[in-house]
Amino acid sequence: MKSTLGLLCLFASTISYAAQTVTLDDGRQIQLNDDFTWHYISQLETSNDQQIAAAVIATPSIPVIDRKVATVVELNSSKPVMQLSDSGVDVLLGAAQYDSGQLIIPTSITNQSSQSVVLVELEVEILDESGKVIVKQPYKIWSAIKRLADTYLRPQQAIQAKPIVIDVEQAEQYQLNARIVTIETR
Repeated sequence: MKSTLGLLCLFASTISYAAQTVTLDDGRQIQLNDDFTWHYISQLETSNDQQIAAAVIATPSIPVIDRKVATVVELNSSKPVMQLSDSGVDVLLGAAQYDSGQLIIPTSITNQSSQSVVLVELEVEILDESGKVIVKQPYKIWSAIKRLADTYLRPQQAIQAKPIVIDVEQAEQYQLNARIVTIETR
């Protein structure tokens, strides 16, 4: 009986020393475990609930970027309308022209990513000078032939894509909002 009680006391004393907390010279604390491992004790583990809530609130976050770009399109200008970028794919909307009731915007694509591109789709919105939406619709400007690898837009390659053709009444200038909505890669 005496040996059983002694063994029980020895077992209880080992459990109490299973994890020890040590404070380092610089104020950080570590926990020493009985399995010869250790880890830092974060300030959140040793703080009260108010300090934890303050730390969570103070954690910075990355803002979400709206990939919609807006500009004013002037006809008979030689400069490109805008450049869009997403996932390593750059789309250049060239100088706009008006012909037979249609606004025509040539496009080109440069693949800066490490994968081949098989589809690029834009959402284009044309507004009049007062800001009223005239047209809003998607445009597939690049589409490869399914399972025909020779038609894929390879990495570090640039091509002329389909122009954006929009039926609108002629005006001196238009407001244009555009964004890349779909990029498919292989």
